[in-house]
Order: sequence, then structure tokens, then C-alpha cells
Amino acid sequence: MLKFATFTSDIELPFYAALASLKINHDKLDDSSRRILGLYEIKPTDSPAASCRLQVRGNSLTSDDVAPGFYRAEGMIKNVNTIEEYRNLDKSAILNQAGRTIWDAIKDGTIYSCPSLLASFVVICFADLKKYKFTYLFGFPALHSEPAWQSVASVQEGLEVPDSKDRVGAPKTYLSATESAALVESVQTWRYRIDARQYGFFLAKKVREPSSVETQDKITDDDPSSRATTPEISPHKLDFSWVVGSLAQYESGFFGGTDVTDRFVCFADPSTYDEYPGWMLRNLLLLVRKRWGLSKVQVLCYRDIPPRREDARSLILKLAIDETTPSVKSDASNMSDQAMPKVSGWERSDKGKIVSKIANLGEYMDPRR
Repeated sequence: MLKFATFTSDIELPFYAALASLKINHDKLDDSSRRILGLYEIKPTDSPAASCRLQVRGNSLTSDDVAPGFYRAEGMIKNVNTIEEYRNLDKSAILNQAGRTIWDAIKDGTIYSCPSLLASFVVICFADLKKYKFTYLFGFPALHSEPAWQSVASVQEGLEVPDSKDRVGAPKTYLSATESAALVESVQTWRYRIDARQYGFFLAKKVREPSSVETQDKITDDDPSSRATTPEISPHKLDFSWVVGSLAQYESGFFGGTDVTDRFVCFADPSTYDEYPGWMLRNLLLLVRKRWGLSKVQVLCYRDIPPRREDARSLILKLAIDETTPSVKSDASNMSDQAMPKVSGWERSDKGKIVSKIANLGEYMDPRR
């Protein structure tokens, strides 16, 4: 079974001051949920455990700007008035409502105008402004695909990917350095003409030139220079060009006339794990299955950045759903008749438990100190 690298929350210190000021000067006793902007980035130097960070900046409550090199995540925060109210919040209902927003957007197609909803998050919080103590919990709603997506090899062989500390993960292919550099260039050009909400999720295809292709031997992927890569004519020339488009273009025939091996559903992947793609892929795969009706897909986990475009860190996962499972056949029906899938995603501690975090900032924020 395919596994994912979970999001972790990362709050800048100025955010707490901004939240306190908003509560005192504007919200007062009003604990209605309000919008909050989250950011994540592709940072190859991050250790796997430190990657997939959902960052909340000091201006996240008021700004809609996305800094260069970052991707936006759509969030909501509910800041209640007492610790008792916080403890009594219906966490399941809150996470399900966040999941409902994603599900409804996939069903009615509004997800195409705001694909960053696929990287949604929710925060519940109590700010003790007398002690400058903040109690909070992040949720990253993920809609479950049933049955679960697996590597193509696993489906064909009727086997699951081994689940152990030594597991290699789903079979994967990397782009060559030349392919990677060309893809980064095409992605950067595409971004100039679209909204920042589109950046994190996109389509890509190889448009072939009438030329022969030499197939490289597929060997181990331990070393970037000697791992399995897609075919390439020479170190300096490709027999195709990359074409990049928004998710919405799938329904207007973006992949028409393109060989299935040259079609890629892509997402900006902050994970630096070799075997685990980022958390937001779960919601993208649900869109692929429920809205597009696909049971096989080639996912490109986009992990490259312009300054290091030839590192070729992006990887390709060939995934499928076992079509012999009875529940798969029901996915062909109208989406409006389908119940919302199961939702999970409350942030967990290092011990795997859902536990609130506490930021005690009296030393920094209390004017008496």
C-alpha cells in the first residue's frame, strides 16, 4: 500500500502576537473561524523528518501573498474563548467539515479554480492572553481512496509493498538531468501566466519529436547518476518537449493524442523521503479517481527547484487501483450520488498520538518581563 509523508506544523513567533492582537482588538468574544494562509516549499536540503513543513507566518491572518519558491495551502483557524471550550470542541466534526470543503470542490469542479484546496489545513486554538500561552492543534484533512492506490507492480502481482523498516517503497523512476532541467523551465514559464493557487498541482506531457529513442539500462537508483531514468536521446538533446497545463485542462482534452506513458499528473512535493510522497497527494489521487474516473495514473512528484534543476530529484510513481475490487465499479456513477469518503489528518506527536501543542510565550510577549 502506498504511504505518505505527513505534514507537520511550523509557526513563526510573530504569528502568536498577531493572533493575540486580533483577538483583543477585533474578534473579542467572537470565535468564528477565519481564513489563514499556509505555505510550504520544496527544499532539497531538508532532512526527511524536517520536510513537509506547513509554515504559518506572522502575516498569515492578513496576507494573501505567496513568497517566491513557496506554495500556498488554504486554512481555517478557530480561536475559542476558554480552555473548556477548546477541550469540548468536536474534533471529528471540524476535520470532517474541512474534508467536506475539499470533497464538494472536487464534485462541482470549483477545485479547478483553487487547486491549493487539495493542501488544506485547519487549526483549533485557545489563546490565554493573561499568561501568553497558546494551546493549539493542526489538522491536515486527507480524503481516503477506497480501495487504496498501490504501485502498478503490486496490483499486477497481487502483492502489497513490504511494510518494514527496510522497505524500499513503491517502484519509482527518476527523470534524467536533461529532462529535469527542461521540465523546470517549462513549469516556470507556465507559472508566469497563472494564479498562485494553481502552482502546487498541474499536468505535464511529453510531446514527441519524430526521432528514435535510445533506452538506457535501468539500474539501481541509489546514486543519481546511475539510477533508473526515463529514456533520453543524448545527454544534451531530448526527442520531446514538455508541455505543462492546469488540472482543469484535463477535461478539455489536454492528454488527447498523447501516449499513456507520456502523461503525468503532477504535484509540488516537499517530501525528501525516497519512498514517501507528500501528504497532499492523497487528495489529488481522490480527484483522479472520483472526478476523472481513472484507475491507473502516472504521478510525477515534482521535487526540483530552478537553482538546482539538473539534480533530477523528481520521481515518477506508476499507481493503480485493483479493479477486481467490487467497490471500484461503483465509482463510475455520478459523483453527486456518492457519500463523502473517510477523512483523517489531525497532527500527531512523535509517539503517534493526537496531542495539542502548547506555546508558552510569556517571556517574549509579556511587557512586565
